Amino acid sequence: MMSFARISGMGLRFISTGILARYLTQEDFGIFAMTTVISGFLAIFMDVGLSQATIQRPQINHRQISTLFWINVALGAVIAAIFASSAPLVANFFHQPALKAIIPVLALSFLFGGVALQHLALLTRNMRYSLLAAVEIVSMASGVVVAVLMARAHMGYWALVGMAIAPAVTKAIAAWFALRWMPGWPARGTGVGGMLKFGGDVLGFNIVNYFSRQADTVLIGKFCGTGPVAAYEKAYSLLLMPVGQINGPLGAVAIPALSRLQDDPDRYRRYYLNAILLLCSLSMPVIAGITLFADQVVLVWLGPKWTTTADLFRLLALAALLGGISNPAGWLLISRGLTQRYRWLGIANSAVIVLSFVIGLKFGPREATEAYSTRGVAMAYSISMLLNFIPYWAVAVKGTPVSLAGVMKAMLTPALACVPAALAALGVMRLADGRINAWIPVIGAMATFGIVYAVILLFGFKKLEFFRTIAGEFRKR
Repeated sequence: MMSFARISGMGLRFISTGILARYLTQEDFGIFAMTTVISGFLAIFMDVGLSQATIQRPQINHRQISTLFWINVALGAVIAAIFASSAPLVANFFHQPALKAIIPVLALSFLFGGVALQHLALLTRNMRYSLLAAVEIVSMASGVVVAVLMARAHMGYWALVGMAIAPAVTKAIAAWFALRWMPGWPARGTGVGGMLKFGGDVLGFNIVNYFSRQADTVLIGKFCGTGPVAAYEKAYSLLLMPVGQINGPLGAVAIPALSRLQDDPDRYRRYYLNAILLLCSLSMPVIAGITLFADQVVLVWLGPKWTTTADLFRLLALAALLGGISNPAGWLLISRGLTQRYRWLGIANSAVIVLSFVIGLKFGPREATEAYSTRGVAMAYSISMLLNFIPYWAVAVKGTPVSLAGVMKAMLTPALACVPAALAALGVMRLADGRINAWIPVIGAMATFGIVYAVILLFGFKKLEFFRTIAGEFRKR
């Protein structure tokens, strides 16, 4: 059900962005992207890792959850006030006066988000995935409907503001209907100190990880303007969208399950490596396909005025892929309670990535009229992720039931299956003779890529039984 929710959400976002791209300008998207850098960062503090603590802890009681609930509510209110009051500073930093009006309205989302976090964490802990899926789909659909209606009313970037506020309100209401749990009053001596420590380590990782993931948007927005930051943000968000829809439900299932397998190393290892194989088997061909057909994806999705975004797709593809398939390292460390290592890994990884952004912005390839390089940032991001990949995983798996060789082997199988599939698709694409809108050979190449990949993975690498087993588990659930 969570997979269905994520796929539905990806479809809704893909379609809505395609519609909005035809009603709104790149500048509208660029202005809104500047707000999400700040709001996304502050959102990390609203949770402070407490939802993960609720999910991971072997035993938890009503008084503890109630105390965590009120902590989240208080943090939501404080962060809303901080975000609203920061509007003049953010507007001055980006030289965009419109942000002074947008940010106080967006701050409302934190108030509603704080009252929903523990309800959603309890649904995840109890594996109530059908209810979680319903909450996700309803909330995302509300944002899409509001945004499209506002865009058609010629409200510009306010349509994107509506798309951010509506899901927060809907999700809070839906979460309380889905789980009829009523919090008690907060209390001392409930044993939440250890949970706060656990949450603090997760928070530390999330802060530095978010900073590294958003520093590129901040730099491009500051030095290159609204148009380039909109193109960059759209390229990266589309690449991350399918990986996120796969990572999200898998992580929601994997972390609680792995937490319960901590005392059984063999089962833990098998479950974890199978989760990585499933993640890579689904995400690698999607990223490879988007990269191969970047021109066509941009033309259909965003329209002709966004065609320059296709180059950024290709440059960011490796960063998006490696970032997505590195996400399970977090599942491993959180499920085993190794949150200090999780935090320090994030700090080291982020330092390298942010340094690469600065180098790419200043010294990367650019046109004669450009003072800074958006393409340089994209190239530097992919290179830094490649350099970090093996060391990151080597540190993550140290002292756990999982070996680095086992992780790399699980990832290698779908990667190898992508190679002949991509070569076969490129062969068919030659019939298009360089025309990006030659749809018959393009569709033929897409079909060829999917068929060749599936045949090699399922029969060449003998993974048919593995996927039959996975499908059987989904049917049982």
